Amino acid sequence: MAYAIIVGGGKIGYYLSRSLINRDYEVCLLEKHPSHASRLSSELGDVVMMGDGCDPLTLKNAGVQRADILFAATGDDADNLVIAQMAQTCFTRPRVIARVNNPDNEALFEKLGIHERVSGTATVLNMLGQKMGRSPVVLLGALEKSSLEVIEIIVDEESPLNGARLGDLTFPAQCLVIATLRDNEGHIPSASTVFEPGDLLLILVPAELESTLREFLV
Repeated sequence: MAYAIIVGGGKIGYYLSRSLINRDYEVCLLEKHPSHASRLSSELGDVVMMGDGCDPLTLKNAGVQRADILFAATGDDADNLVIAQMAQTCFTRPRVIARVNNPDNEALFEKLGIHERVSGTATVLNMLGQKMGRSPVVLLGALEKSSLEVIEIIVDEESPLNGARLGDLTFPAQCLVIATLRDNEGHIPSASTVFEPGDLLLILVPAELESTLREFLV
């Protein structure tokens, strides 16, 4: 049975704990506020432990050394960063996921080695950009245990990709077009593929080159 530690008993921590319990995970939900921890215990039972996840002794008492996954899910980015770094470097946990409340902090988390992150705000902004047609480049997410990201590009009339042949384009180094979607049909592109308005491209790109790819598409 896999063991998961979730730090932060807010709505995300609560529903995540409940979902993992229903999937037969062994769960420990850490909450530092006594009254909140008591209320969570009345609903979830003995999976709830009162304690501050920023305290290494608390994490140790929660069994972090045997945890298969730790999710830092508090509403404070500074706390989530500290928790994730301790779990990853001090306790060498193989799978650590951090919640990022402020998208502006994404770069800091990445720089400090926290590569698996969840940002609700960034996800909503990406969806808005896609739905409202204001951004031709949408970040879909990052691949687990790697620095690679999956980028979605929408080809429009003014795009430098419009009418271009893939084999004639010089994308930034290490960027790879892995799929195209046209008229609701997916295709694996080849060098002879010519892009048209309305095409949707999926591209793998190292996180540090995302901004370079965006500049290339301007």
